[in-house]
Amino acid sequence: MFLRKYWYIACASSQLGAAPRAARVLDQDIVVFRGDGRRPAALLDRCCHRGVKLSLGRVTGGALACGYHGWRFGGGGACVHIPSLAEGRRIPARCAVPAFPCVERDGYVWVWIGGEGDAAAPPPPGIDGFSARRWDQGSVDLECASTRGLENNLDWCHPAFAHPWTHGQFYLALLRGLREQLLEVRPTPDGMTVVGPISAAGGAPAPRSSQVLLSFTLPDRVEVRSLGGMPRRIVLHFVPTAPDRCRMEWLVSRALPFGPRVRFRAREPTILRQDRILLESAEPAYAGEGAFREQHVEADAPMLLLRRILGWAARGEWEARRASLPERRLIRVRA
Repeated sequence: MFLRKYWYIACASSQLGAAPRAARVLDQDIVVFRGDGRRPAALLDRCCHRGVKLSLGRVTGGALACGYHGWRFGGGGACVHIPSLAEGRRIPARCAVPAFPCVERDGYVWVWIGGEGDAAAPPPPGIDGFSARRWDQGSVDLECASTRGLENNLDWCHPAFAHPWTHGQFYLALLRGLREQLLEVRPTPDGMTVVGPISAAGGAPAPRSSQVLLSFTLPDRVEVRSLGGMPRRIVLHFVPTAPDRCRMEWLVSRALPFGPRVRFRAREPTILRQDRILLESAEPAYAGEGAFREQHVEADAPMLLLRRILGWAARGEWEARRASLPERRLIRVRA
């Protein structure tokens, strides 16, 4: 269920230099490049002449030149130069490739993946507080559906088991065992949130310093925020690249306000690798390999709500149906 008419990340800004870059977004092979004024542009990665990938070419005079016959395309997709044309010959109007709206913002190059007859794309989604922090950034390909990655990061109860020696919840469980907690799940105008632990009615209030906010924003963003002190932030985008594949673009805030605004890390963090191995191992079950049927408990409520939201959004029903969701749901878990 690819969600179209949304902005998706093509690549990190720091990874788009003088050479064009290939990117897979949903079911589209795209090439991004820096054209006039070094502004990014995005085209279908296929020359209209002989079908060669434009990402194998080079940027010349603000246009993207195909590496096969040198046809050049501007940021809007029109062919602006054909070296083989004799003097006085015109470039046929049909010589063009599809272009995608493309914007650079908050450390990323974003592309709008819409449909035929789309109105103008809205502004791309910003990352709240991006300019006030320092970040580590990276990109990892996952051999699982993007839905799996989104669900994992709204799953309150997995860290004690999935993240030995890398997650605070693992250490708490090691020291004191699992404890009963109350979580609050709410729909939002563009997704949902999970907050916990919260206080039960009539019970002692949960200290804000111990609370964590998990949020999902359509179409592919999840965030993890600690709410006490100087809140740490993790921002993850799970860009679909096939029904059973995705690309995780990750941002993690740094504690010290020194160094570059964004520092790209080629190495996959251990905590993300731990998740990836588990999620990839589960993907064959969802592809129908063997008899498999999920069984659910109360702790799975955020995951099931996420699936409902994604399904409605894929059918264009999210705006009409979100009012039918309860404003607030409390779930009791051990974690």
